[in-house]
Amino acid sequence: MDDTRVVVPSESDLQAAIEALKKSKPELGIARVCATLRADNPTWQLGEKRVRKYMASMGLIQSDPAPSASDESVPKSSLAPGDFVQTIGKRQVEVRVIDGTKGKGVFASKDFGKGVNVFEETPFAWYPRWDTVSPTYHIDSDDECQLCARFIERGGFGSRGVLRPVKCSRCPAWYCSNLCKREAEARFHPLECSKNNPRYAELAKKCREWDWGAPMGAARAIERVLMEYEHSQERGKLAWQSIKAFATVRADVMDKKRKGASWFMFEQDYEHKWTTTFELMKAALYPPPAECGLTQFDRIPKKTLNEMFSYNEWLALIGKYSLNDQNGGFYLLQSCLNHNCDPNCVVTHPNDGKYRATIHTLRPIKAGEEMTITYVNPRDDLATRQSTLREWYMFDCNCDRCKTESAP
Repeated sequence: MDDTRVVVPSESDLQAAIEALKKSKPELGIARVCATLRADNPTWQLGEKRVRKYMASMGLIQSDPAPSASDESVPKSSLAPGDFVQTIGKRQVEVRVIDGTKGKGVFASKDFGKGVNVFEETPFAWYPRWDTVSPTYHIDSDDECQLCARFIERGGFGSRGVLRPVKCSRCPAWYCSNLCKREAEARFHPLECSKNNPRYAELAKKCREWDWGAPMGAARAIERVLMEYEHSQERGKLAWQSIKAFATVRADVMDKKRKGASWFMFEQDYEHKWTTTFELMKAALYPPPAECGLTQFDRIPKKTLNEMFSYNEWLALIGKYSLNDQNGGFYLLQSCLNHNCDPNCVVTHPNDGKYRATIHTLRPIKAGEEMTITYVNPRDDLATRQSTLREWYMFDCNCDRCKTESAP
């Protein structure tokens, strides 16, 4: 099994790689040279600042073309495999590709009235936002369910008065009910149990220290795939393909665009956090300790493992989480809903831990009409909405409301 780690390429290796790439693709600028080198060398720790320095010394500086639909900062997505839409959406909605810029969307398969509960969805992978849980969540707290983060009331019952808290038989993790415990055991807990895998706590502690939840969400997505492979090769393959289908902009591309001209001041710190969390995740999960009880890990195709545990894919997973995060969750169907500043649907959460999402209609919707939600506060003015969408979701909104408000 390949156990390579992130390395800093030597001066000679980097110069040779840049020279060879520019000879074959002379049109590439700094950003695209850096992205291509990372893709070709997934174990390299490489920032644009260093690439720029060497390209300048070699007389190879070339400006990047203006952003376009092929720009890395434009979110890319695809249709997920399987029949999850029919299952989750109760065959009342359809997901289809709209175009190369907007990607996919959710469309009504029938007429809906106002206030209709269209579907309720359990997340593919979920990790609560740090600001919604106690400072010791996951590390040494027994006050919140380790699946749904619902507060656990003592005295034998949960917050609804009917749920009996239960504890993992091997570690201090508590759950608000047997249902949550069984779901956690099927999706991730064998890989996170402190008795089975003490190294995993190092990742949680570091993310808590940095107040940064994206790596935990990314790790949960990987764990879900590994646990699906325990059931069958087909389920594992479909799980990995489903993760790949989420809208994606790599974390490095996203953060560079957000910081703009000031990126050079943040680049080194961000790269340190990306590589540190990558190494901690890989130390805990690649391969998982025998105590975790996984029996199919060595049967996962090597190509899939190499991709899943590559540094480039780690940046992609963190980017996916940042783009698709719905109160901490990767939702296969909900994430397909596009934004509109005047949406016809709304996302709500049926319990206090915000685990699971429900989609309700805000007004009547005709069969064939696209179903939309808002990614921002609809009460904000045009400039605030556009700025938030551009910074956090990497697109400019061109909905009817924005067109009307921007008209002279």
